[in-house]
Amino acid sequence: MRTNRSVERAISVLMYLCQDGRPMGLTEISQGADLDKATTLRILNTLANADMVRQEPDTKHYVPGAGIYNFWPSEIRKICRPHLQTLLENTQETICLVVPRGKQRVCIEVLEPDRELRIVAPIGRSVPIQLGATGRVFMATKSESRVRELLNDEDQNWETEKNAIDNDEYIRQLERVRLSGYAYSIGEVEIDTSAVSVPIYDGLGNTAAAIAVRGPVTRLTEDSTKSIAVTAKTAAKAISKELISTLK
Repeated sequence: MRTNRSVERAISVLMYLCQDGRPMGLTEISQGADLDKATTLRILNTLANADMVRQEPDTKHYVPGAGIYNFWPSEIRKICRPHLQTLLENTQETICLVVPRGKQRVCIEVLEPDRELRIVAPIGRSVPIQLGATGRVFMATKSESRVRELLNDEDQNWETEKNAIDNDEYIRQLERVRLSGYAYSIGEVEIDTSAVSVPIYDGLGNTAAAIAVRGPVTRLTEDSTKSIAVTAKTAAKAISKELISTLK
């Protein structure tokens, strides 16, 4: 049976890097995958473009990226669902589980409250990764250069009156997200809809997924976001703990 050597090499690099999840340098990866450094570097750059690996800015070592979770969304949903259900009961607003997918973010699970006025969020919907509260949660772990690259990408344009924002101000907002642990937005993706979003971490520095609590602007006001964020962060922390345990 004929095989594709380039694919085999990429799989070898990714499997070696993922074997115990610790940061690795280029030399160690190339030796472990039995490839020369130049080939290994090209593969790592390709995998990084797909968010399959991530290079740590300080050490320049590589770790698995958030993109690996696209291979097992059903497992992530299984881990998350009990916690999302509790969050739904506590907030009585629509709960979304969102994962990054390249330059987009995709909703893979939705729980809706049993009330007449609620936000309906379709599973499978894809929007540019930087938009809204959930977008800021994902962008907060990226380097400033990568953030600016995405903000300036014409293919990422989804501009409305609410989400048109200066790049420098967006960068400042990301710092506030890092400090507070959550993001809040009003009408950036859909008019008259507010959202509070928190990250789900995987123990490797990746935001593997995000929880978004979405509701009408008349209910999900800026004054109510802090209490909702505390509840959502509790759920996200519990999910992160289970996810890290699963990856070991």
